[in-house]
Amino acid sequence: MSGDYLTIDIIYPLEGKFELKGDVNREGQIEIIDGFLRNQIGKGEDKKQSNKQDIYHISLKWFPRDDTIQVSDDTGNKGLRDGILMDVLNKIQV
Repeated sequence: MSGDYLTIDIIYPLEGKFELKGDVNREGQIEIIDGFLRNQIGKGEDKKQSNKQDIYHISLKWFPRDDTIQVSDDTGNKGLRDGILMDVLNKIQV
């Protein structure tokens, strides 16, 4: 545990397989990503232009003391970010 939180780092290339790193096991990854996506429902559309790149990085920090999740990414757009997270979630649930 990195201090007060656990991390999931996602490296998501447009070509090939994504990588998951961090200090969360598979079950925890599923719960954290699913919980984050559920909290995004109803937040509204992000009209910002997405970044065009070959590899995207998304990092989630889960704070167990208050069950909050912080996210940072280089996608430029929340729709792209959440789409990548949905794809990762679908693939790790198998």
